[in-house]
Amino acid sequence: MNEFANRAHRVLIVDDHPLVRQGLRWLVDQEDDLEICGEAADVKEARAALQQTQPNVVVLDLSLRDSNGIDLIKAIRSKYE
Repeated sequence: MNEFANRAHRVLIVDDHPLVRQGLRWLVDQEDDLEICGEAADVKEARAALQQTQPNVVVLDLSLRDSNGIDLIKAIRSKYE
């Protein structure tokens, strides 16, 4: 059996609206195989959280207040691929 089969997938939520982050956290918390490892409200926080928490999945708002979420996706892909 795969050693990761019983582990929860670590999820980082990146959204500049606290209510949206709260709702996403609630939804993720309903799943046995998912756990929230962090939240971020902007690109700076997201970059720090990525490095600190090393999530398996990032749920990302494409229209962040301080930047374009697509630019952050490109940065994540170039660093972690």
